[in-house]
Amino acid sequence: MTSTVALCADAESIRRPDLIGLAGENLARQDWLRLFTSGEDARRFLRGDRSVDEAWVAGSDDVEPINLAAALKRDRSDLRVCLLAFEGTGSLMSRATAAGIDASLTRQAFVERYAQAKRRHADRNEAGGGRAADPKSVPGAQPSRPGAGPERGATAPSCFGRGMEAVELRRGEGADARVDLSEPRSAVRVASSPAASRPTVAASHQAFVLPVVSGSGGAGKSTVATLSALFAQGLGYRTLLLDFDLRFGDARELAGVPNALAVDEVLAAPARASSLAPEGLVPAVLAAPKRLEDAESVVREAPRLLDDLQARFDVIVANTGASWAEEHALLLERCSKALFLVDQRPSSLRACRHALELCARCGIATGPFLFAANRCAKGAPLTSIDVSCALRGAAAVELREGGGEVEELMGAGQPLDLIAVKNDLCTSLEHVLVDVLPGCEGRTLSVAEPSDGRAERRFGLNRRRGGRRGRP
Repeated sequence: MTSTVALCADAESIRRPDLIGLAGENLARQDWLRLFTSGEDARRFLRGDRSVDEAWVAGSDDVEPINLAAALKRDRSDLRVCLLAFEGTGSLMSRATAAGIDASLTRQAFVERYAQAKRRHADRNEAGGGRAADPKSVPGAQPSRPGAGPERGATAPSCFGRGMEAVELRRGEGADARVDLSEPRSAVRVASSPAASRPTVAASHQAFVLPVVSGSGGAGKSTVATLSALFAQGLGYRTLLLDFDLRFGDARELAGVPNALAVDEVLAAPARASSLAPEGLVPAVLAAPKRLEDAESVVREAPRLLDDLQARFDVIVANTGASWAEEHALLLERCSKALFLVDQRPSSLRACRHALELCARCGIATGPFLFAANRCAKGAPLTSIDVSCALRGAAAVELREGGGEVEELMGAGQPLDLIAVKNDLCTSLEHVLVDVLPGCEGRTLSVAEPSDGRAERRFGLNRRRGGRRGRP
């Protein structure tokens, strides 16, 4: 039967429909639903095929959802375009309205709309004497805990090392793994397999995983990862700061927790993971191995460790090393969002592009990447606009230059003091995280006043969101 609805989503969401609220559904078997993971392919197909009268935009592997929805509406004014805005902000809703997008659907509204479309298709089949689609009801959206993220199944193929299974995608002609928009990928049907979803300790709860990466050293990953974990904890999420810079990580010192457990210690005695717990405004910290030579053995055991940690926390912020290795692939395969830092050196931007090319060759999805121009200040060489243009329209934000205060207080293991004085880096990072972390709307950040016995005060998240320089 001719498709009547198009669904645009990243490959992981199509393979794992529970990520978009459709647990138990096999999207590839719905012959009334046309699936796209490439925004360019969706636009090309829908411009010439009038049998599709409605498009649902959850995302894609190459274009931001709001930009893709706006482009589809601009291409065909008669097409009903619905943006899946499960955690939509006021600024996002304003942009959607201005672009003429027909509807912005919450998770529950999308589930109901999907169920209605599926029932309509079943009714048509029955009326026409064809075999009806399974009319069972679509599972409704389940209440999610803050930070609840996806369970990850089979991983993307890796050229970083061992143990990575390939996601099985049947691609049409012209398939390409390029991360930019110039080489479109065809619409895909995901080959479904019962083994694709592996059981976990607590399948109903998986942490929101936020790796902080860069293409080169010195971009500020350790500082940004440590502050991000503190912000997440202050926002009420049960948070772990995971130092996956397995050779030279110093996150425990930056966080002011010098006696934190190390990754190799937990792997040697898994029961010790139960002692990992936040303390007040300070997240739990799992430090890098104490000995450089232990890094390789840690990588071999990392999948099991990550499974356990994802079941214990709401948010895991992961610091990473400068040299890309298999631990990067492990984290990026599981990530809910990845913060990719580019500093003010032209070499940092070039290294970023090299890293993205590596991801493309290894089949690692770059859809969850949010690029951040770090150390931005008046007259700085690079802004978020420069980064976005260099990466062919990728979403980019700005993190402000924090000055010598950042190195002084972070080096002394006093990151809460840095947050409390509203350092420019902290304020800009706070803005970014409010838009990245799930369910942040209406939350208020708790921090400690500097040098006052850690008396709490609240600031920051009641201000209007959106309208910040560098927002895509």
